[in-house]
Amino acid sequence: MQNTVDSKNFDWLMFPLICIILAVGIFFVWSASSEKFVLKQLIWILMGFTLFFILLSFDYLSFANHAYIIYGGVIFLLIVLLAFGGSVKGTQRWLSIGSFSIQPSEFMKITIVLTLARFLRYKKYGLGLFDIGISLLLTLVPMVLIVKQPDLGTALIMLPILLFMLYTAGIRLSYLLLFIGAGLAISPLLWIFVLKSYQKLRIIGFLWPEKTTDWGAGYHRLQSLIAIGSGGLFGAGWGNGTQNQMKFLPERHTDFIFAVIAEEWGFLRACFVLLLYMIFLTCGIGIARNTREPCGRLIVVGLVTMFATQIVVNVCMTLGIAPIVGITLPFVSYGGSSMLTSFIALSIIFNVKMHSKVDLASRRHHTMR
Repeated sequence: MQNTVDSKNFDWLMFPLICIILAVGIFFVWSASSEKFVLKQLIWILMGFTLFFILLSFDYLSFANHAYIIYGGVIFLLIVLLAFGGSVKGTQRWLSIGSFSIQPSEFMKITIVLTLARFLRYKKYGLGLFDIGISLLLTLVPMVLIVKQPDLGTALIMLPILLFMLYTAGIRLSYLLLFIGAGLAISPLLWIFVLKSYQKLRIIGFLWPEKTTDWGAGYHRLQSLIAIGSGGLFGAGWGNGTQNQMKFLPERHTDFIFAVIAEEWGFLRACFVLLLYMIFLTCGIGIARNTREPCGRLIVVGLVTMFATQIVVNVCMTLGIAPIVGITLPFVSYGGSSMLTSFIALSIIFNVKMHSKVDLASRRHHTMR
């Protein structure tokens, strides 16, 4: 049975929420940088909306059915990036094609969701150790390549995605606890062989600030806390934040833009931004709960986990309650690849909601027969 798009299922609560969040992002990218960056951000947003509406015309199952091909293509880009990618501030995260640069690791977040959903769907009789092992392998391969760039923040986002998708697919609790325990057991090896020296200093500076002798290791955290604290309840006013306008706060239009919002808008309106995110995530969870088709449910769970992890980690690191790992705030931080990735993920979530779940279930039933 052919599946069709039901426009009545378009989420008219989530869509305006995203538009408000985007508007907040534009104003604070402007405050934290210049009109040049705002213009670029507007172009990325326009491209994002174009992609959003184009992807709605496709059946999300077509993305899942080609997930392994997409996975192989992005893995190839990550390998090419390590070999030929340009270095910016000591990292190799961007592939340059003329004047256009892309960050393959950003698109890998969506790719791993589609790939795991493709592999785990219809395993209604439970997951065995083989299924868990394959899922772990599919996740670890891109994680290793991304950590090599190095981009620890993006790589770590994939772990919560894997855990929540395994839980949704029906993993036994004993296996899940064994999986988490094994991860904690090998963490010392990651400290010794994987983390760069500056990453270790950031973690030490977060856990034991008094033991950090390198001023640069704690500089980002300190300036972020000063900015947030100086904002008070009502803020210094848009464009009037001292830490922002005097450029004390590093990466203020990307990773630390929430600190700019808190400084210039204050605690109350910063909480309003967080409330918008909470409603957005709640809507996403509702779509997952109401989706009867297994692959669609897994995809939405993975993408909502991706958004939730980014939001929580970004806000917590600006508040000084999480190590600084370099994660953008979705739909707010400046960045082309990050913005396009967010719009693609949003479109797929809407896609799952809008496509008829009854038709999908029927088609699956007839195919199996």
